[in-house]
Amino acid sequence: MLTGVDFVFRPQPTIYLLWALGDEETRRVIEAAHERAIERVLEWIEDEVAVIRYGKDGIYRVRPPGCLVAARFRHYEARSGMPLLHDHLLLSVKGQRLDGKWGSIHTLTLHENTVAASALYNELVAAEVCEALGLATEPRTATPGRRPVMEIAGVPHELIRWTARRSDQIAACLEDLEHEYVTAVDDDGELKFLPVVSERARAKLNGIAARKIRPPKQKTQPLAQLRKEWKESAIRTSKVAVDVINSLLEYARAAACPGSVIGPSV
Repeated sequence: MLTGVDFVFRPQPTIYLLWALGDEETRRVIEAAHERAIERVLEWIEDEVAVIRYGKDGIYRVRPPGCLVAARFRHYEARSGMPLLHDHLLLSVKGQRLDGKWGSIHTLTLHENTVAASALYNELVAAEVCEALGLATEPRTATPGRRPVMEIAGVPHELIRWTARRSDQIAACLEDLEHEYVTAVDDDGELKFLPVVSERARAKLNGIAARKIRPPKQKTQPLAQLRKEWKESAIRTSKVAVDVINSLLEYARAAACPGSVIGPSV
């Protein structure tokens, strides 16, 4: 039986890179913006999205008059060990009506609005981070053929690639699975599927690839230790200049204010 719906909130890669590689003040500002954005999205879900079904076959629907019930869990890294600030928000599917009775939240409505919730979160967290830290956003094409996404100007794309180890592994596994899919034959030697992978089939294969290469969870470490290790790893393996990594916020601020000059690192 379904007891809750899991929403995952994570800022844009350039924001969590600033969070991971910046100083303590930058980390605190980004975490505060992240938390406030989640709260705003939850308020939006309560006010505009969530409805309680009741009556025969759930024919009646009302807005929950009070707050929804949710539990939030903070994570600092991806399974690959790379930095990935994100929160899981487990939203209960039970809500209280005006008469005091508890009913079921219409889960289909929640699922239909997950993309909108994610877009609202991204807009809110980016706006607050930019205002608080003096930054600007710019459109970047993350995946060829898809529309650009807004990222923090001045944060090198090479740092995003540095965090994308698991994505590369999933892409390689997906390529193998797609080849198996289009060449699979039945007992009579006939192709089992169409010779072209549909978007629906690709989505399913992508999920299979993600599960196949899913690494075990890392041993929990203090955030301060993780941040130290991430910076050392970025300096060693990201191919981004040490000065840029050590002064990432300053480079991002300079990109937001053309004509600014970054002084030498001390």
